[in-house]
Amino acid sequence: MQGGTSTATRAFIGGISLAALLAAALLWRTDPAAAGLGTFVVVTALGALAHAYPIRGYRHQAYQVTLPFIAIAAAAFSAPQLIAFILLIHLAEQARLRRPVSIQWFNGCDYLISAAIAAVLYHRAALLLPDGALGQLIGALAAGCTFILVNRVLLAGVLWVARGLSPLTSGLFQPELLAADLVIAWVAGPMMIVALEAGPWTMLITAGPLLLARAALASLIALRQPAVQRTHAKAA
Repeated sequence: MQGGTSTATRAFIGGISLAALLAAALLWRTDPAAAGLGTFVVVTALGALAHAYPIRGYRHQAYQVTLPFIAIAAAAFSAPQLIAFILLIHLAEQARLRRPVSIQWFNGCDYLISAAIAAVLYHRAALLLPDGALGQLIGALAAGCTFILVNRVLLAGVLWVARGLSPLTSGLFQPELLAADLVIAWVAGPMMIVALEAGPWTMLITAGPLLLARAALASLIALRQPAVQRTHAKAA
């Protein structure tokens, strides 16, 4: 997606931009309650830190361990807070890595769509789930899984349009990487419950497993890259 210069790429990014506006409007209509200032600051700061240090994947892809913070933001933030969260974590990444504007714009829209859908699902599911910690755990995990699925589908679409990489050759749906994302998403529920019970400062401790998850994800990507390259070579 170098510069997003092709007509098909520009059309795809334009469609994603419109979808992001519609997703934000849908989230606004849901009207979730706002989180406290302390929770917003801690989740956003940790999310920005995690997002600013991606793991380099195959063919310029990047993987972050931001997912638990996104799941918590989707579950606990109001619409303006969630939009601000998505904007701030991408600004943090951009300040450090200086990605092309078209790529960062797409990434921001992709994350907003994915997070908004996850947030709406969480708040709708809350009406059906049991009250208390169990319902919140299930909802946070569902929000995380929803974000993973929507994010990967949108990213696979733009890689196919802009770089000619099919979903298979892109490596986005490798079982090992999807499993790693699921494990990372699983961290969000306990983090959120502990933060609600004991205060947002506890995330400074409960986020610790993400350091191990980051190392494990980097190892998985390094192991799987040769296999993905062979698949891409056969497809070519």
